[in-house]
Amino acid sequence: MSEKYIIGIDGSEHSKKALAWGLARAAERRADVELLHVADDSFLSESVAFLSEAQKAAEQMLSAESEYAKTLGYEGQITGRAVVGHPIAEVEEASKQADLIVLGAHSGSRFAGSFFGTRAVKIAAVAHCPVAVVPAEYEAQPDTAVVVGVDGSEASRTAIAYAAEEASMRGVPLTAVYAWMPPLTPGLEYLWSEELVSSQRAAAEEAIAIGTAGLAERYPDLEIKREIVQAPPVSALVQAAEGAALLVVGSRGRGGFSRLLLGSVSHGVLQSLPCPVIVTRH
Repeated sequence: MSEKYIIGIDGSEHSKKALAWGLARAAERRADVELLHVADDSFLSESVAFLSEAQKAAEQMLSAESEYAKTLGYEGQITGRAVVGHPIAEVEEASKQADLIVLGAHSGSRFAGSFFGTRAVKIAAVAHCPVAVVPAEYEAQPDTAVVVGVDGSEASRTAIAYAAEEASMRGVPLTAVYAWMPPLTPGLEYLWSEELVSSQRAAAEEAIAIGTAGLAERYPDLEIKREIVQAPPVSALVQAAEGAALLVVGSRGRGGFSRLLLGSVSHGVLQSLPCPVIVTRH
């Protein structure tokens, strides 16, 4: 059975970038594509007339973006759906029937009704499938690596497996990044010892070795780079992923919109977006 990608559209340049990225990926994977536009009803009157006009506008938006998609050279079949409702709730429901949600994003944006800005973070927190967020400024570079965050958790193991398959399919290196910092206790830095730091470093080396174990056997042609960085995880991943083809991070799970439920690292990476980011589901 073919994979199914749902691409969020809103007519902005940000969503057009995500649309192009999603269609290119779908062509490579021979995935089915559904475009989804959600007209935000948060500020609409609940009268039948207003909702009817909103639905009509949403369908017009979908039609226009469907026509634009045809100009991108995608030869597969594209279906579409236009609804009036709450964007996060609607995309969460749609994600139950998808293998990947693709959204456009632009750091700092708060445009009401769009599929970018903080809504991408919230959708990544509640979706039932992986979520890809594509920055508007991204330009694909050939033969660049897939980067994945490693921290020893079950969520990161899911991300590693996803990233390894992605890198193997693209024929590019996989860069596994483990970031660590000495225990931070304000005012007690003088208690750090070389023995403590060495212990932390050894734990990091063990975690990244365990996290990437078995990949060489499964993907014998895959080049695997392991990087252990003494830095905050978000900054380490963002720096490693500058110019990368893709950054994959794991999510702690579903259950709400808060930053903690998504995970502070995933949340921080989505706010920076050094390249397209996929948040995997554990």
